[in-house]
Amino acid sequence: MSRRAMMILVGLTALNAVALTINVSLPLRAAVGGKTYKDLVTDPDFTSAVHSVVQKCRVNVDIAKVIC
Repeated sequence: MSRRAMMILVGLTALNAVALTINVSLPLRAAVGGKTYKDLVTDPDFTSAVHSVVQKCRVNVDIAKVIC
């Protein structure tokens, strides 16, 4: 492998490490049906619907996938 290609790979790896360390992404809390996150969490109908969907799903931890 050429020296230039190696330097590019090292640079990209460094940028990736910096991006993972900084992690500038913010958690999102979407509103559904005009309700806020807090409204949805305290809504018994919504929480029971979420529980019923989650109970019917399988989680494969090895590949980080939820199968419903």
